[in-house]
Amino acid sequence: MQTRSQGYAKAAYAKVVAVKDSSVAKKYGALALNFPVMVLQSGLAQATGFVLAKKKDEHLRYLDEIADVLGEKDGAAFHSKIISSDLSDYQHLTRRTLEAAGWFKRYAQGLLGAQTTDGEKE
Repeated sequence: MQTRSQGYAKAAYAKVVAVKDSSVAKKYGALALNFPVMVLQSGLAQATGFVLAKKKDEHLRYLDEIADVLGEKDGAAFHSKIISSDLSDYQHLTRRTLEAAGWFKRYAQGLLGAQTTDGEKE
């Protein structure tokens, strides 16, 4: 039996490895670094809404993969669930998303050599 965090780590690792040699790896990695901060600063609904609104391959892929790790159909369905949830569910979704996003961030740094958009490594 594994913990929830171990499950997130395993799933996130597989997804980041799959993006490593793709054309979106650099921007995907930067988003993986910035997304947890966006959630903490603006809230989960606004952060996922921003990612959806960008409509770029790396943004949509990242949100779809976070949603998949959390057991949701895709990024759009995940965002719909977030905006329709009550306060306690919203807080729970935020905690779970931050936990999963933390693994994406760690692997983006380690496997992709991800850097923030200003070019500085975190």
